[in-house]
Amino acid sequence: MKKIGSGYLKLENNLNSFNVIENLTESIERTLNGFCSLIDISRMLSNEKSLDKLLNLIIQQTTELMGAERTTLFLYNKDRKELWSYIAQELEIKEIRLPVGRGIAGYVAKTGKIVNVPDVKKDSRFDQTFDSITGFKTRNVLCAPMFDHKGEILGVIQVLNKRSGNFSSYDESLLTALSAQAGVAIENAKLYESHENLFRSFIKTIASVIDARDPATRGHSERVARYSVALGKAMGLKDEEISILESAAILHDVGKISIPDEILLKPDTFSEEEYEIVKKHALYTKEILDKIYSFSDLKEVPLIAASHHERLDGSGYPYGLKEKEISIYGRIIGVADVYDALVSYDRPYKSSVSKEEALEILKKQSEENKLDREIVNVFIKNKLYELERREYVRISVELSLEYRFLAPEEYKYEVISGSKTKDISAGGLLFETKGPISVGSFLEVKIYLNDFSFISIANVVRSVKVKDKYQIGIKFINLSKEAKDKLNKYLIEFEEETSKETLYVNR
Repeated sequence: MKKIGSGYLKLENNLNSFNVIENLTESIERTLNGFCSLIDISRMLSNEKSLDKLLNLIIQQTTELMGAERTTLFLYNKDRKELWSYIAQELEIKEIRLPVGRGIAGYVAKTGKIVNVPDVKKDSRFDQTFDSITGFKTRNVLCAPMFDHKGEILGVIQVLNKRSGNFSSYDESLLTALSAQAGVAIENAKLYESHENLFRSFIKTIASVIDARDPATRGHSERVARYSVALGKAMGLKDEEISILESAAILHDVGKISIPDEILLKPDTFSEEEYEIVKKHALYTKEILDKIYSFSDLKEVPLIAASHHERLDGSGYPYGLKEKEISIYGRIIGVADVYDALVSYDRPYKSSVSKEEALEILKKQSEENKLDREIVNVFIKNKLYELERREYVRISVELSLEYRFLAPEEYKYEVISGSKTKDISAGGLLFETKGPISVGSFLEVKIYLNDFSFISIANVVRSVKVKDKYQIGIKFINLSKEAKDKLNKYLIEFEEETSKETLYVNR
């Protein structure tokens, strides 16, 4: 019996040893997989320069890596001491503003420590407000801080509902490592975006100064850039290609700064000698831009910008390029430039033409192999000529509006009423209420149009009492690009149908 007993004991020990080895092997394999995933994610994050795309990428990869149902990424706003979420997966409300110290994410931002909550019902820090709004049911939360290079809080990553139970200490390690990588990537993207915005502001200012020399062409460069970007997107150009195209389009006439005023601003037809001087602006454009872009990632811009007067049959200038010798960018800008010049320039010796006449001229020039036929077809087929000469159309029209007030001190949504809105654009709207709403307040608004509706968080920028009512002006602060484009298209079509007066919106 002893032998049998000791045999059983030996077998049991062997099984225990086997289980330990199996568990250890599984743990090592899981750790290696997690490590490899982190390397892959780090590579992806470091290659993404667009902040919006980067935030989406972090959300997506975090959710997948952590085996969770949802992830929310908050960025810290120093001025307001709030966490701002621009992305919350599948939520109708895509922006949440949370004071530091409020909720689990606010606690993590305040303390700088990772928090793992197995059961949110038992944690007093959990704020149920947003679950009640969205209908999402939070069970457990893993939340980690992100820091900048100075060690100051940059934001928070909050992961919700582990699919296979609760978040473990291993998950904490993974999220800590991932949040560190995300912090570096976000800081780099913000810096890159800041430099890009500064540079674009600089080149737009240059273009505006050039355009302003001649009242007949004021705004021409920006309009050509808009038409060109729309064409590029319709033709499937990548983001980096669109960036090259936009820069070249904005600066395509910068060489006119070297053309004497007595020629450039001449109210009569140019003589042959004067026209030859004017044509040199394309060469001057390249010479000027070569000094700006010589060490840039956009070093093709000077030649592209200088080729907007080149024609496929070789009859253009300054180089007499033919067919494929002219880049796709130059051919796109060429079409945009011709169209805007036809419908915009109104000189004593040459009046502008109607939209229909301009399109016929584009068709004719494409048939004569001067302009690219494919680009002209895309321009006409997609009605890209309908792009307005301002960023957004604003019109007066009554639409149904619902809005909820987000009280900063309570951070709760409260239904106030329904309303009608007038004077709307893709950037904001103006409407009336019976009671006042303070400037600086935030609203969740839902707009109902004929065939679609959209939701946005909005900032109150105007509140004026008019007789017995209050005129409230709001600015959309997180309207998606899809909703913005759809709304602007609707307003353009509505304006054309009703022929009502168009109002301008602040950009």
